Amino acid sequence: MKKLNLLWLLFLASPVFLIAQQSDILIDADWLLGKINDDNVVILHIGAQNDFDKEHIPGARFVSPGDYTYDDRERNIVFDRPEDAVLKSYVESLGISNDTEVVIYTPVNWIPLVTRLYFTFDYLGHGNKTFILDGGLVAWKAAGGKVTTESSKPEPGKFQITPNRKLLADTEYMKASIEDDNNTIIDCRSEAYFNGIKPTHGARIGRIPSAKNIPYTSLYEASDIGAYKFKSLSDIEQIFKNQGLNNTEPLVLYCHIGMQLTVVYTAAKMLGYKNLKMYDPSFNVWGKDDSLPVAQD
Repeated sequence: MKKLNLLWLLFLASPVFLIAQQSDILIDADWLLGKINDDNVVILHIGAQNDFDKEHIPGARFVSPGDYTYDDRERNIVFDRPEDAVLKSYVESLGISNDTEVVIYTPVNWIPLVTRLYFTFDYLGHGNKTFILDGGLVAWKAAGGKVTTESSKPEPGKFQITPNRKLLADTEYMKASIEDDNNTIIDCRSEAYFNGIKPTHGARIGRIPSAKNIPYTSLYEASDIGAYKFKSLSDIEQIFKNQGLNNTEPLVLYCHIGMQLTVVYTAAKMLGYKNLKMYDPSFNVWGKDDSLPVAQD
């Protein structure tokens, strides 16, 4: 008996088990089917209003990408993080409180919309109660889940935030990271942008020097039902290993405007990475500032 207990403890401590635990970020349609009538679960449908009006998961609340991000084109701020008080008020308006379990999905196979909102809840201190419906509405319907056109305004929740500002990197931090061997910069854009073939939103071509590349699109794929789903944890782990990474080292992520990088952020969380930062201004700001260095092939 003691031998069995020892083997069990060794299994619990193994990297395989720890990685499996991190996959709790993703839930499938069967999990949600079992929770659909739970008053403590709030489902958020991210996308366009007309798609929501056409069909959505019963009880879901509509979220537009502009509801949890902030744009100011005159100041070159695109898809940035709103002030904490604004996010708190918005989350409460969705009927979410601190004990609420949140499920996020999209009907349009656009995973960065979902992961950006997941990151937002994680930043606010609610990541351990926030889940992503892998495969979104397509997977839900394929599993026999019902859809509806009905909606109602929820009662406001009471949501006390605990913002984790350590998740945020600024330009000075990025500059310092270029020369810091203990801090790895990850470019989450597609290879064409990383390699300097295409420019980012009018910025210079190229990348932040010393960056490694994990294209956000490399982490998910179309399933046999047409739903975009994250790849297996073993496949994702191999993608990170191909860049010489392991989950004990700190990573700082950037992309075009701070949306695509959250796919890589979510995947890294699934693999057990603890020290993660995101550079929200991303290459939209860095690449337009001629005083900042860029690297090209």
